[in-house]
Amino acid sequence: MQATYEKYKKDVDFYLVYLKEAHASDGPRPNRQIEIEQHKTLDDRRAAASSCVAELDLSLPLLIDDMRDTVGNAFAGHPDRLFILSPDGTIAYRGDRGPRGFRVDEMTAALDKLLEE
Repeated sequence: MQATYEKYKKDVDFYLVYLKEAHASDGPRPNRQIEIEQHKTLDDRRAAASSCVAELDLSLPLLIDDMRDTVGNAFAGHPDRLFILSPDGTIAYRGDRGPRGFRVDEMTAALDKLLEE
């Protein structure tokens, strides 16, 4: 995603929206490589988001979902998903659930098509 952001950042606005932790260390399906407990407060979520962005060396602008998971629920974005919103606010591309459903090549093709219009 970082490479895609670098390629298109002058033409489109990118945002990484940090949602609730999919595999929290204290959850029912922990990822042993991730030592992040499920966020109990917005400050917990902010700290986890900052840690992940730093660990992955990402420079995409970061937004953080609220504790009601408003964005994650509205977009069925959990655990993660790629979207393109058109200038009029409609969904121009909706990828499958990630990480297995990530198709960056599909997303960039949709982005190129949208930019041509």
